[in-house]
Amino acid sequence: MPSATPPLLDALRDLADLSRLDSELRALEIEKTEFPARVAACAERRGSSEARLAASRDRVTEVEQEQRRQEGEARDQEALLEKLEAQQHQVKTNKEYSALLLEMERAREAISTAETSVLEAMEALETARLGLADGEREVASLLEGIAEEERGIEARSHSVQETIEELRVRRGGVGNKLDSETLARYEKLAARIDSVVVVVSGESCKGCRVGIPPQSYIEILRGETLVSCGQCRRILIHSDHLQA
Repeated sequence: MPSATPPLLDALRDLADLSRLDSELRALEIEKTEFPARVAACAERRGSSEARLAASRDRVTEVEQEQRRQEGEARDQEALLEKLEAQQHQVKTNKEYSALLLEMERAREAISTAETSVLEAMEALETARLGLADGEREVASLLEGIAEEERGIEARSHSVQETIEELRVRRGGVGNKLDSETLARYEKLAARIDSVVVVVSGESCKGCRVGIPPQSYIEILRGETLVSCGQCRRILIHSDHLQA
């Protein structure tokens, strides 16, 4: 005739379920606290990417303005040279003529310098525009990846919250099956340590790795009373009782 099941085994199995649910909840709660930092990291990367792109655009604008400035300088000097050349027949002395020639030479040098600067600006502008085009493609790809990551974070956040709520309901149901004294004992331990219930198959606690005294191990095998680890105070249940 088979032996009767010890009445405490159901409570032990419920405690094991409660401990497992709490471990799952704890892991999900930790993950939940990480979501804001992950979202902030995405925002920071987006801001950095957009700032680099803005800098490239500013560089293009800066070079365009420099090119226009040098072109304006060249036109001004050309107008001045034309004016000076028109005055050549109006001077009356050699001294005035020499001074006029000197001014004309300075204007020609200024025109040459401005034209060189215009060519340099045009080359710089081409380089800046190519850099901007490359930057726009790179940033577009980065922003797409960031947006996808943010959607993944949001989806995972909703999933985690839903799972947390589901586990809390299940936890409440398991807790209601326990008597108040047993539940209070469990909750007191749960406030201090993780994995309140430890499943053992050998003569040592898997929670703290400390050996279990022979008499305590016999009591665990019987499943007729709650046995706690003498070191970490976790509740111990034998794996055979969970498989029954």
